[in-house]
Amino acid sequence: MRTAVLGAGIMGTGIAQVCAEAGLDVVLESRSLASLEAARERIRKNQRELVAAGLLGERDASAALARVRLSQDLGEAVCDADFVSENIPEDLGLKQAFFQEVSRLARPTTILSTNTSGLSITAIAAAVDRPERVVGFHWLNPPHLMLPVEVTRGEKTSEETMGATVALAERLGRRPLRVERDAPGFLWNRLQMALLREALHIVEQGIATPEAVDQAVELGLGLRWAAVGPFRIADLAGLPTFRAIAAYVYPELSSTAIPQTLLEDSIRRGHTGARAGRGFYAYPPGAHESLIGQRDARLIALRRLLARDAPPERTL
Repeated sequence: MRTAVLGAGIMGTGIAQVCAEAGLDVVLESRSLASLEAARERIRKNQRELVAAGLLGERDASAALARVRLSQDLGEAVCDADFVSENIPEDLGLKQAFFQEVSRLARPTTILSTNTSGLSITAIAAAVDRPERVVGFHWLNPPHLMLPVEVTRGEKTSEETMGATVALAERLGRRPLRVERDAPGFLWNRLQMALLREALHIVEQGIATPEAVDQAVELGLGLRWAAVGPFRIADLAGLPTFRAIAAYVYPELSSTAIPQTLLEDSIRRGHTGARAGRGFYAYPPGAHESLIGQRDARLIALRRLLARDAPPERTL
């Protein structure tokens, strides 16, 4: 399968890397030569870490890198592609205009996927002449390490397109999550935002600090959920137990329909996150990249455990 990955940021680069490591020929497109050169270096860096962890062979890494062709020509990138992965900024109007152009340049049978985190697949597909071939294909960051991929159906997405995209995700060693209805945030971000809303509420109410919330998730919820998902946890504990807890906890949970004051005030003060030197925590110069490295090291360690424990046919 010939694949075109459009956009050479962190997401596009990681997707191109995974496709190439699965044996696909990939064209990674960006109008910026600097972005493409940075993408190739990012792939090399990612691969060095995977090789060091024993998750990728050196020869396989070199062969995969050779399968990634860089292009600044959108038409040349998509004209022979069987599958297109779009990875441009999260702006509906921008994506619609981009898909209209890609639809004109690609073959009528080419599957056109968008890596949007939660914009409407139906609205994006409205810009093309064959909306049945448009599908959501949302990867989690960092894409070269995270396993789930959301495959989201727009109102006119065909079952053939859904099936082919699920099959591609499996070929890439990912776990496709079928999202059968085009709802804002799909699956992953609905769950993530629900947890963040309650985390902000907990801090605003003085129940616990951001540090305590993070530790509860990292060492508690995250560890448990890595082994068993929330529905199975409820089954294991017994549904009457969870019903009883829900009855007295639900009324106390946040139901706000707008971002909380804690979040808005932080942004207003310029505390926009690690890159800015402060978000909910203070970050010294250089901390942002250091924290990304620590995060990736932990994810690689988890991937090694999953690879070791997986049955042969699902080894990563």
